[in-house]
Amino acid sequence: MRQRFFKLLKPTAVILAIGFTYYLFHELTGFALFCPFRQFLGLYCPGCGISRMFFHLFRLEFAEAFSSNCVVFCMLPIAAGMALFHACRYVRSGSAKLNKAENAGIVITCVILIVFAVVRNLWRIDILVP
Repeated sequence: MRQRFFKLLKPTAVILAIGFTYYLFHELTGFALFCPFRQFLGLYCPGCGISRMFFHLFRLEFAEAFSSNCVVFCMLPIAAGMALFHACRYVRSGSAKLNKAENAGIVITCVILIVFAVVRNLWRIDILVP
């Protein structure tokens, strides 16, 4: 069990360190990565505004984070809960296989994000545009 915990902890720590380094780099330089989907196609992808959303979350600016990407902002607690549940199950039992409910959650999430991308590009509603 302990071995599985540390096996899971290493990549999690690396991802968090990269994210925090990117945040610090952005705060010091003002540089942020661009969205290639937006750059080349001129359309908003479902993820447009996520970097700004996380920058605002780090500063505890929840209204601004919501306005950066409202759908991902609303789905973030659910996704974090599912990831934590899955990680705990992996540490306890060693099973990394997703169950039917988790697979259904992933499919529903993908459908929501695709619909969000279509709607935010067809109708330029202020709350949907990052």
